[in-house]
Amino acid sequence: MLLVILQNAYREIGKYKDRDEWMGRMWHSHTGRRLKEMLPDVEVHVENANPKLGREPDSIFPPDISHLKNVIKVTKPKIILACGKIAQEGLDELGVDYIPAPHPAWRQLSKKETSRIRKKIASIV
Repeated sequence: MLLVILQNAYREIGKYKDRDEWMGRMWHSHTGRRLKEMLPDVEVHVENANPKLGREPDSIFPPDISHLKNVIKVTKPKIILACGKIAQEGLDELGVDYIPAPHPAWRQLSKKETSRIRKKIASIV
């Protein structure tokens, strides 16, 4: 299994009632569409480095280390893809190996880079 760690979720007031609903809709968002470009055909579990819901796209929370420990313990991933600085900081603090990637919502993320990441993941799983 591939574990993908993103930054943190946000919700526009009244749009999502909770984190689970946000995760269900994530694949249809800009982040989700770009993330799909990075992923080969493997079993994937997506989590956030912090489970808090922000109120706007610029809401940023520090990584929640106990949350990350628990996610890794429960999912037992073969490989972890850390998307963005917040996710990478949390995994660095835990001393966990991962493949670093830009956050999928980064507007300058190129198809060449998403293809490179997909190939790297595919070579490991």
